[in-house]
Amino acid sequence: MDYTLLELIEMAGHAAPTDPLTVDQAHETMRLHRECSAYHCPRKMAAFDVLIEAGRIVPDSGRRY
Repeated sequence: MDYTLLELIEMAGHAAPTDPLTVDQAHETMRLHRECSAYHCPRKMAAFDVLIEAGRIVPDSGRRY
């Protein structure tokens, strides 16, 4: 999927998204925030939640993200 520069800048920020993420946006957010901990990055946590809901990620209860 192609994103505009403004969309990429917003996705690169760590604040929680103002609008719900799509599954594609959640995947891109996870890629952009791969170094972030989901517990400390609201944007990654939102993306993580979307991907869990979509069945794309199954959380490992023994691992910290």
